[in-house]
Amino acid sequence: MGVGIIGLGAMGGAYARNLLAGGISVSGFDPDPAAQEMLSKAGGTPQTSYGDWLAECELVILSLANTKILADATEKLSDILKPGQVVLETGTFTLDTKQAAKKRLDSCGAILLDCPVSGTGAQAAVADLVMMASGSEDAFTRIKPLLEHFTKSVIYAGPFGNGSKLKFVANHAVYVHNCAASESLNYGICLGLEPKMIFDLLSHGAGQSKMSDLRMPLMIDGAYEPPTANMTIAEKDISVISADIKSNNCYTPLFDASQKLYDIAYKNVPITYDTAAVYEVYRQKLVT
Repeated sequence: MGVGIIGLGAMGGAYARNLLAGGISVSGFDPDPAAQEMLSKAGGTPQTSYGDWLAECELVILSLANTKILADATEKLSDILKPGQVVLETGTFTLDTKQAAKKRLDSCGAILLDCPVSGTGAQAAVADLVMMASGSEDAFTRIKPLLEHFTKSVIYAGPFGNGSKLKFVANHAVYVHNCAASESLNYGICLGLEPKMIFDLLSHGAGQSKMSDLRMPLMIDGAYEPPTANMTIAEKDISVISADIKSNNCYTPLFDASQKLYDIAYKNVPITYDTAAVYEVYRQKLVT
């Protein structure tokens, strides 16, 4: 039995390590040899491909980078999994993408739950994640004890897709707060204040936010590598949220302004940088 994980990057690797630390056996696949080595050193069982080992897992977790990989993974899983097996999809994708993945797994009787998480790679490493689960409540209840090993809290949101809707709201707040932290830091520096003093105020005052706490020190030091989440992820997430906002005809002027700042950042900083690098739009005065 145990847990199978497809995708052992910053998030999937953290899920694996925390499950193993809790005494749960973990097998996992990732094409990156370094990820396979990480799992082996943590006490898990690396696999070199999809295979029958997945049919023996109590739970299969997907932690994948893009829609193409997700489509390929769910197509392969539909030929392997048994009826009733539960699969968690933990990424941030459009609702149409999630529904297509569900349809593929429905064909073999497996149960896909839409379970994105809110938190960075650094937070995932210490199981400081909020999961927003949606889909079959019976399936969710069965596997919930396993989720407690790599999350700090789990919100059951009801029908399939509601988890993603909550994640869109969470990410909306993250990117708006990143930009707010950038602008507040820039404003304080323009007033001649020391950056650390600005951070100390904002981390204890009424304007405190988790994103400011996490990312303002990176902004101050220009320490964008290794990233807690990189600019490639930001571009994907913001694109997904923007499309959802448009499809629902929502009025979001703050998000629209934040998206413009990130659009400028993508063109001027390395995509490997942390999403805190949106501050470089201010530091380098990329908008006049």
